[in-house]
Amino acid sequence: MQQRALAALVADPSSTVRLSLRAILQGCDVSRIDTASTISEARRRLLDGKYDIVLCEYHFDSEETGQDLLEEMRARKALPLSTLFFVVTAEAAYSRVVNVAEETPDDYMLKPVQAGELAERIEKAFLRRQALMEIYEALNEQHYNKALKVAQQMMQMKTPYLADIIRLSANILYRLGRYEEAAAMYKRILETRNPAWAKLGLAKVALRQDDKETAEGAMLDIINQHFRYLPVYNQLVDFYLADERYAEALEITEQAIKITPNSLKRLQRAGQLAYSLGDATKAAEYLERAVRINGKAVDLDYRTIFHLVLLQYDKGQAPDAASLVKQLAAKHKADATPTDGQQGDWYGQMALATEAIARREPLSAIDILRKLAEHWSAPDFTFTFALDYLKVVDRLYADDIAGTLVEWVQPIAVRFVTGRQAEELLTQPLARRTRLTEVVAKAGEFVAQITNQAAQLVKDGNFRAAVERLTREGERTRNNRLLAAAANAAAKAFLEHKEPAFKAQAETCLARIVPPDEGLAQRLSRQMASEGSDSPAS
Repeated sequence: MQQRALAALVADPSSTVRLSLRAILQGCDVSRIDTASTISEARRRLLDGKYDIVLCEYHFDSEETGQDLLEEMRARKALPLSTLFFVVTAEAAYSRVVNVAEETPDDYMLKPVQAGELAERIEKAFLRRQALMEIYEALNEQHYNKALKVAQQMMQMKTPYLADIIRLSANILYRLGRYEEAAAMYKRILETRNPAWAKLGLAKVALRQDDKETAEGAMLDIINQHFRYLPVYNQLVDFYLADERYAEALEITEQAIKITPNSLKRLQRAGQLAYSLGDATKAAEYLERAVRINGKAVDLDYRTIFHLVLLQYDKGQAPDAASLVKQLAAKHKADATPTDGQQGDWYGQMALATEAIARREPLSAIDILRKLAEHWSAPDFTFTFALDYLKVVDRLYADDIAGTLVEWVQPIAVRFVTGRQAEELLTQPLARRTRLTEVVAKAGEFVAQITNQAAQLVKDGNFRAAVERLTREGERTRNNRLLAAAANAAAKAFLEHKEPAFKAQAETCLARIVPPDEGLAQRLSRQMASEGSDSPAS
């Protein structure tokens, strides 16, 4: 079948099936064959080793499925595109699952598996992999221009894999920021076919071009027409979260959970959103369900474990909460390569502060929260972390330390109040604390005042004063709304006065927006580049 030695993984709860598939693979000249009887074991093997072929059952003796494993491993970059992944199952309805899945296997087969049929399917899949290997290798190395060049060359040739190449090309153009070309390719595809992925591609292009209304409408339309197409739910939820529209994000996440009831990522997100919205009952339902599916809390993300700590204390289950505090600390200690920056440590510290408050040791909690408040401007001190920080501040609140708490909350509120939705979310955990909700309200008034004053300066033609005011306050407060307004004003000033310093100022303000506003950056970049191309060379 292949010139070099091949490695395969067979994952199935049945020892009889594992032996049968192993024998078939040996007949296909596969030299190394590992086996796994559970999803957990298969996950460990995929993380620790490299395989050319994976044959995986759909149903296991847990709530996770082979499809869940495929999607998780692709998301974690633990399963390269060059690895063949086959789902082998007795579940005839799997065809409905694979047609709308986030990640589709290279093939799927219904049991009982015949040796000749499996060998033929594997051979066909290897031929497809071999034909596309140069593209896959370039993508894995993030050499997108090279991948596009190869794909474009292949499109000029007669190939049975043209549909795959066209899809890869459109997605590569999008990754390269060549949005107009990507959109044109998606539209050409939609002229003859109606794939949900091409529609979503157009919606993502609209987002990058800062056309949020078109993007949102397109994504909602995809859900109406292809209600089981999961990638659109992910994109729409991310869109709502970026706009602090948590209630809508929760609604869409819950719709996706009905399709994938055992998705740990979605269950955790739903629980976290519900908790941020003040619905502790719903939060507990989703987060505890995630624990049951996973088997233990320590493997879930830091924010989930922290929310579980709060929920257990609220239920009066202090021993369970204390156990979770220890698990959170152990998770951070064992995390050799943290992907959450400082948040793993910070959530551990907030859990300790919560524990101290429950034990009526406020001085320890004050010391922890004071130190965390000093990081208010750090990139890892995100909006969601701020919401959780304010929940602990609420638990610590006492009239005799209210002045100190106001000092901690004020810069956080000024940084994160970017509009009505954000203000409501920041107010929610402090609803019982009038002095603190007033701080949030005043922060909103301050940001609105600065923005309105700058808008008037722009209207009066005083671009320089508007840019200076917005930039100064945006950099001082790290407020994304002020930084975005400063970037917009600087771009307008550049278009009006043709001074390169304004362009540089716009780019500086855009770079300081956390998380980056790619749509705004693309729009302003196009505007300023267009002006630059019209200007005479100096």
